Amino acid sequence: MVIRVAVVDDHPLFRHGVVAIVNGTPEFQVVAQGECGSDAVRIARHQRPDILLLDVNMSDSGIDAAREISAISPSVKTVMLSACEESEHEIAARAAGARKYITKGASAAELMTTLRAVYLEA
Repeated sequence: MVIRVAVVDDHPLFRHGVVAIVNGTPEFQVVAQGECGSDAVRIARHQRPDILLLDVNMSDSGIDAAREISAISPSVKTVMLSACEESEHEIAARAAGARKYITKGASAAELMTTLRAVYLEA
């Protein structure tokens, strides 16, 4: 079993780091990358990853993209990434359909634990 993941973040260095962490875990594979909300929507629509990691703050708002993805591809489980630990960002992400909210300060182990948990959710 391979869990298919897409990573969308407008900071290339951060995105590439997340991709390396995910691809370095045997049961996961990054199947697509993007840098804006419209990329996320396109990826969800056409590639239908199991999980889409999505930055909250980027061009074409991550929150708006999560809302659209929830409507057009409800099988894609969205996990929001953010540099902000403020609860209003998490509340907005959850309202938009995100399954989880994780800060960019999380460890690689925390990220992978979150992805496993999200994948196993009904």
